[in-house]
Amino acid sequence: MRVTNRLITPLVLFSVCTSFFIFRNIEGFGGLPFSDESGHFLGVLAMQHGDRLYRDYIDAHGPLVFMLSWILGPIAGASHLWVFRFVSTLMASLAGLAIFYTSLFTFNWQRYLAIAMWLGNIASVWTVQGLNLDSYWPIGGALTVISLATFVMPMCLNKSVSMPQAFCGGFATALLPFAAYAFGPLAVFFYAIPCLIWLFRRATYRGTIKEITLGCFCACLVMTLWLALYGDIGGMIAFHIIANQKWYAHYIPFGVDAFLHGMALSFAPDRIIETLAVIAFGFGSVLLLWKSTFKLSALLVICGLMTLQIRGMNSFQNGAFLMATFALASLMATACLKNFPNILALLAFGSVGGVFLFSQHALSSPWGQTLAQRRAAGWHLTQDDSVDFARTIRTYTQPNERILAVPYSPDVYLLAHRLPIKKYHAYLPWEADYAAHPWHGYDRDLCVDLPKDKPPAIYFDSWVIWGVHDPKKFMSCVVDILHTDYTPMPAGSSVYIRNDRLPRSPS
Repeated sequence: MRVTNRLITPLVLFSVCTSFFIFRNIEGFGGLPFSDESGHFLGVLAMQHGDRLYRDYIDAHGPLVFMLSWILGPIAGASHLWVFRFVSTLMASLAGLAIFYTSLFTFNWQRYLAIAMWLGNIASVWTVQGLNLDSYWPIGGALTVISLATFVMPMCLNKSVSMPQAFCGGFATALLPFAAYAFGPLAVFFYAIPCLIWLFRRATYRGTIKEITLGCFCACLVMTLWLALYGDIGGMIAFHIIANQKWYAHYIPFGVDAFLHGMALSFAPDRIIETLAVIAFGFGSVLLLWKSTFKLSALLVICGLMTLQIRGMNSFQNGAFLMATFALASLMATACLKNFPNILALLAFGSVGGVFLFSQHALSSPWGQTLAQRRAAGWHLTQDDSVDFARTIRTYTQPNERILAVPYSPDVYLLAHRLPIKKYHAYLPWEADYAAHPWHGYDRDLCVDLPKDKPPAIYFDSWVIWGVHDPKKFMSCVVDILHTDYTPMPAGSSVYIRNDRLPRSPS
């Protein structure tokens, strides 16, 4: 009877938090779109028509988000794009399962409370932070949580790790760099932890290190085979790693200053969620250092998680850090308070309720909306494709013809039901920089390729990137071609139609 009574509170909290998470997901399926996510949708649609990732459809993001979205592609098609958001939901669910089955816990009530704390906390910020989006940030966060729960933290606390857990943890760790190359250092830190512990406990962890390594190898093999069949490995290196690190990094907050900014505590509306993540990180790190049998390994965990803050920015760009730190705090609190279930239950209720209340005032989202604005935006599974520019493009182009939307408007393709021209669905200032310094023959210069094959329609948005970079300057060649070979459609549509597609005026 005592065991049954002890399970009542965790089960109630688990049920509430699970229901809350499901509700937030449903809300997220009909939430606002975001350009990065639309680029992932567009890439999958292009791949369904024979394009190769990083060769015909070139994007700056890692291949894992495209592979996972590609799996859902036949279900989503072009009519149900919201289905792609199941990717983030599925990954978060797998992370929750990893927490539930971690070897850190002895009792079932611990498992229910730990997963309730984690699910409740991330559910509170799920749509605010844009974690519902089909993005590499929540994917990276979920993979980090899986690694933490399956082998990283249990080994630090000298707990046994089963062979399936070791394999799954290694598999998740090796996938991290494929989500984003910036997650590579974290993967190295995580793999170094069992290697370091194995030096001191060879007999105990010999099988564990083998299974972790096997999991890493299998993940790399899966991604390599998928890229060989549907992508271009050299293109991934050129456009995801080289272009990002050598050129894009100069345009964004990236490095020590960004990290310090991201770790600063502030309860201003645009910093609330980031501050909650930093507090969870500090709380979990202290407990980990205190309870860990291998202190150096615990320090590696902390250093690895810090690398997730290298962007240190608002909105979803610290989403992986947020998901990982909430997991760290939930796992450690549950492990440390196993003899105090009432205190742990109170902590679980308090943390979930506190994060929820704070999130109501948060502006740190991809859209910068207040709670009232988020509610006023409504719930729409699909975007309105009857907008003027989309109708104009469909009028002057055939369904099998490709168009160009620059500098960056992937939603245009989705609304117009047209694919981008080969190699270009966008063209941004750092891509122009790369064009002047291509890597090992992976050329990509719109000023060279556009004159060779001019699409029937071009959507040109004169938006000045971040108020600094004027497309008329970094892609002046496109402006020149528009003036000579295209005719602008009605004012405000931003659509230019190639002259030979327009009816001739009577002479």
